[in-house]
Amino acid sequence: MSDLKDHYNSCLFHAGAALGRSLTRMAEAHFHPIEITPTMGFILMSAKEAPGINVKDLAYVHQLDPSTISRTLDKLASNSYVVRNGHERIVEVFLTPEGLNKAAEASSAWEKLRLAYMHLLGEGEAKRMAELSARTDAVLRVNL
Repeated sequence: MSDLKDHYNSCLFHAGAALGRSLTRMAEAHFHPIEITPTMGFILMSAKEAPGINVKDLAYVHQLDPSTISRTLDKLASNSYVVRNGHERIVEVFLTPEGLNKAAEASSAWEKLRLAYMHLLGEGEAKRMAELSARTDAVLRVNL
């Protein structure tokens, strides 16, 4: 069985998807105590860093579809973490006082996540893998 596993792990798609699932499990475990998803946390942190950021820019920054961002913002708004100003295609996102608190919690959860995988992989290796993954994704995205 290990030969078969090694055979598939030589495929970037297979290995990348497996890594993504492992990282997702780790991230969900770190964000679960603050009762938001990792995606919600990253959107809150972005809205804190860039008040008034719009859906299109959030989608670009987080490499998600605008519809995914909109659905996530719906959930964040229902919890009173964000307010949206504007209409139709130009919607700006602002944090509420509760959202500012939750963004701080998200930042802490993210830092704990980073420390957890750096502890397992080593800081240098974790940084190299993140940089290589981002560069690889950029090449693949342009050529889709």
